[in-house]
Amino acid sequence: MARDYYDVLGLKRGASQKEIKQAYRKLARKHHPDVNPGDKGAEERFKEINSAYEVLSDAEKRKKYDRYGDRWEMAEAFEKAQAEAGSRGGGNWQTYQFDANDLFGRGGAAGGQGFENLFDLFGGRGRRSRGPMRGQNIEYATEISLEEAYAGTARTLHLQSEEICPTCG
Repeated sequence: MARDYYDVLGLKRGASQKEIKQAYRKLARKHHPDVNPGDKGAEERFKEINSAYEVLSDAEKRKKYDRYGDRWEMAEAFEKAQAEAGSRGGGNWQTYQFDANDLFGRGGAAGGQGFENLFDLFGGRGRRSRGPMRGQNIEYATEISLEEAYAGTARTLHLQSEEICPTCG
């Protein structure tokens, strides 16, 4: 997992744009490759500082980063999929703010919390069973006569599957 951009710049989450800019300039000057020629560690740190500043100095990117953490770049795809599923009647979508770092990183599961409210993040739906879920469609090629096609017909197919239903077990 990538380092938290706020930690990279030595800032708290609520930092102002002015504080972000000041921290960036100070650290960029200190770790710049021209100031540290041949120091690969300083060069990597400089790149990390630039990445953090690029995101935190842009209001839209920062908003996504604050919401999705180091997976902020996938936010558009997630939001698009969420909107498409909602428009198809795919359920009651609700948005929750959640930072995986809070769960697994600083003070998360190691701090004794972490999983106690995990199901609440998803509307508490994980606690109760909703019954069997509809599976994927199965296609099977078969031949029918012209008469059967015109009049209609019913066929019984016997299918074998080695997959175990995740809902039923």
